[in-house]
Amino acid sequence: MEELLMLHHPIKAYRWATMLGLGLMTATLSTIATAGCNYTVSNSWGSGFTATIRVTNDSNATINGWQVNWAYSKNTVRNVWNAQLSGNYTATNMGWNGSLRPGQSAEFGIQGVTNGGAIETPRVTGAACDATSPVSSSIASSRAASVVSSSVAAVTNSVNIAGLATATTSYVSPWETLRAVNDNSNPANSNDKSAGAYGNWNNPNSIQWVQYDWPQDYTLSSTQIYWFDDNGGVLTPTRAYLEYWNGNAWVNAGNVPLTKNAFNTLALNNLVTNRVRVSMLNTTQSTGILEWRVLGSPAGAIASSTNSATSSASSLATSSIPRSSSSAVRSSSLASSSIGSSVPAVSSSSSSSTPSVAQCSAYEWPKYEPDLNYDFRTDFGQVDTSKFKVYNGCPANTIAGVKTKGRFAFIWGHNRNPAITDADIDRVLTNLNEDADYIHNVMGWPVDKLQAEGYFSNIYLYGSGLCTDSAANTERGGWQSGINGYPMVLLSYYPVITPSERGGITHEFIHTIMATRGNKAAWFNEGGNTWLQMNLEASRTGNYGVGFLDATSFLAPHMPIENYSGWLQDGSFGGPNAEGVDRRVNGQQISTWREYLGGNQYNAAFPHFLGVHVSKGANAWIWAKGPHNHILRSLSAGVGEEQVQRMIMEFRARQAMVDFGPWSNAFKVPINNNWGRTINAERIAGGILQDPGAHRLTFYSATTQEGTTLIPSTTTLPGWSGANQIPLKVTGNKVRVNFQPIGQNMRVQLAYRAADGTAVYSKPVTNGEACLDLTKAPKNGVVVAVVSNVDHLYNGEETRTRKHDYRLQLLEGVTGTAPLYDKHYQ
Repeated sequence: MEELLMLHHPIKAYRWATMLGLGLMTATLSTIATAGCNYTVSNSWGSGFTATIRVTNDSNATINGWQVNWAYSKNTVRNVWNAQLSGNYTATNMGWNGSLRPGQSAEFGIQGVTNGGAIETPRVTGAACDATSPVSSSIASSRAASVVSSSVAAVTNSVNIAGLATATTSYVSPWETLRAVNDNSNPANSNDKSAGAYGNWNNPNSIQWVQYDWPQDYTLSSTQIYWFDDNGGVLTPTRAYLEYWNGNAWVNAGNVPLTKNAFNTLALNNLVTNRVRVSMLNTTQSTGILEWRVLGSPAGAIASSTNSATSSASSLATSSIPRSSSSAVRSSSLASSSIGSSVPAVSSSSSSSTPSVAQCSAYEWPKYEPDLNYDFRTDFGQVDTSKFKVYNGCPANTIAGVKTKGRFAFIWGHNRNPAITDADIDRVLTNLNEDADYIHNVMGWPVDKLQAEGYFSNIYLYGSGLCTDSAANTERGGWQSGINGYPMVLLSYYPVITPSERGGITHEFIHTIMATRGNKAAWFNEGGNTWLQMNLEASRTGNYGVGFLDATSFLAPHMPIENYSGWLQDGSFGGPNAEGVDRRVNGQQISTWREYLGGNQYNAAFPHFLGVHVSKGANAWIWAKGPHNHILRSLSAGVGEEQVQRMIMEFRARQAMVDFGPWSNAFKVPINNNWGRTINAERIAGGILQDPGAHRLTFYSATTQEGTTLIPSTTTLPGWSGANQIPLKVTGNKVRVNFQPIGQNMRVQLAYRAADGTAVYSKPVTNGEACLDLTKAPKNGVVVAVVSNVDHLYNGEETRTRKHDYRLQLLEGVTGTAPLYDKHYQ
């Protein structure tokens, strides 16, 4: 098709005719295509930034393949999407965005760090940006004495063609109307519903879309959107972008401005398509549109006439300009009464190339360097318990009794619950000493602050009249607390008299060790504690067991790794230190978490991954050497940003296969027990409920399919460091998909459980094509596409509430999606 387009340019047609007249056997046509390149910083923070580079074809000929270059003084690139990066720095097109027709643009994004300098805006150079770039093709011909001329029908008189389109949407509120978006109204302001409005309430912080479909191709010059904003539950988006269909996949055409009370215009540079879609999101509320205009004109057939030196005439005809080079134009014919037999058909194949064998081979995860295998015994010695002293902490007149044993002192006041016997206290101290000795002497973990300074570790009896509290002696509970700067354990009567509470008491003592080591994120104080306690039991008994809540991150993998209280009722996620969880309106608490997932902070999946697949001492390294409160940020200080992003992807891929070494079967117990469970919002007594409706637990995310492209459900799009798992039914000996991230720091990896029981993984990719040879037969004929966000930096509310969209195009070996509630990891 490239050659046909060339023939329709007057100068090229003249050269074609001249060559035919000279009787050349092969004529090489060359034209000059020019483009412009723009570098725009799209976001910045402290030491980092993101930027967008746009390559625009400003010529009247198609560019097939582009390459651009730029350089910094101090800044460096850490990540790229929608392009292939090499050197310092050269970017080349992906297989699907390399062909740019006149007026079309391709954008790619980068994430970088400043390295102590200012954020730079370098000049982008290269053949696609500077002056000219030759585009050539060859056409074979026989001797023919004919003169061929042609003309191009110019695109003129763009008008609003929205009314000619069929509008569809992801969701519209029952009391609003989708018909309002293309009724050619002219709103007075963003709350002018006189002509109706499209709105998608109640879908806060979720990407919703409206789509236009036309029965034919149009050349689009621009789009104009008037946002609906009622100053309540429907607000102007905080993010919006437009995509167009190129015949095979959705392509991002740019971000739509976000101005209230006005039409927001985005230039479309005469792109040709029959389908466009606008996606919108507000991080706190829902979104809507009052009017959406699209300016364009029909992409008419391009015809050329011929004037022959003889009496015969010939014509060259094509039906229309293709939407993109990625449209599979297999062949085109030159129809001619006089030279048709002597000019063979011209063919053009897709620009994407087949991956090499090595790219599709099973992937082996490389080791992390350094491996972070820290042992506390390197820096901490043993303590002499025979020299320990009692640190009372409370005034002497409030203390009724103290019992010491080994490393611990049990202290109670004058209101001790009579149900507690001396034997109960002795049992608690015996069990704690047994567990603590193993943690310190065998596992090598350090002591708490009291022991480090020569005191017994204290257990205070809650509700007994001590200075620690004013509770009644019948109240229940147990906590790690502190007194005068010393971490300690505070126990009510119930765990003291209940032998089965041994694990809970040890859990609180482990908290005193961790509190001594420094301030780490609240979720890791729980999940890391649970991990250590499980390793205590496994090391001591050989029995690998996990808890009821250890399946939460498997059954809702879209939740972030650093997450407290799980997937919240408003669709966002609890932050690393429970941000977003405790919320109130006029003093009344809002119910924020969901059933079961609300205990996500107690799951130890990621600490187990670190201990099995990074190093045995990786969790200890975090407590001893990690410089940050946030765990992923600390890990990046140890192994670098690139490796910690790979770490996130590996964790998510191994989750899909429950591939956790000796812990794998243990995790499957709570996973299977909760598989398919329906959960609802959990109401706090007297709290305000934000009921999001029921959700059924599974590893897998729902999708809809348009052509060969899978579109994920906006409900379960991954949060930062979260993932989607899409089960694919496969056939043949190879699987190929085209990954199209919408946003930054995304990865995809294919994984499956082979018939022989092993887990098989593909090489992870940031965008473009992912493939995997099915050398081993997949069990049940299913391969899972694991899509993960790999953001490792938590930057507050914008990070906590953001979700990450993408598209997945099915290229080879996939017949559709597999059932969401079958266990494809087994």
